[in-house]
Amino acid sequence: MTSGPPGGLTRRELEEVYSRYSPVVFRRARVLLGRDADAWDVVQEVFERMLKSANEFRGESRPMTWVYRITTNQCLNQLRARSVREPALAVISGEPSVDAAATEALDLLQKWVRNLDEREQEIATLLFVDGLTQEEAAEVLGLSRKTIGREVDELRRKAAALGALPGEPGHG
Repeated sequence: MTSGPPGGLTRRELEEVYSRYSPVVFRRARVLLGRDADAWDVVQEVFERMLKSANEFRGESRPMTWVYRITTNQCLNQLRARSVREPALAVISGEPSVDAAATEALDLLQKWVRNLDEREQEIATLLFVDGLTQEEAAEVLGLSRKTIGREVDELRRKAAALGALPGEPGHG
């Protein structure tokens, strides 16, 4: 049988989507999580979500935006779970492909997971880890540029307690 659930992706459509987007999802998850095994878990979770929410995926005018957002959310969920499971562990990667900048970004993400709410984590990740503009972050999140600007102002206030944001004086 080639069809999935009513309104869902067919098996062939899912295979095409997986073939096209799984490398992107893996790379994104690998950068945010620093561990291959965790990144592969996220790939599986993202495509499971696609299977269950195929109508959302089909309705998205820019599928990459949808995939990017789901991947970011899944990675932040993994980091939150990791901070509960491994609270005493520093962010140390046993995997040689993680460079110093990625390790620094992982350390900063861990601080954010402990100190920011989910929306703030997502915005901070898009802006300060991924380097998106406020306009691009607004598009990915489905928010107005003005809302992102207000959120950034609040993030800057919180950054004083957490340490400087990437790309600002005092960071690095």
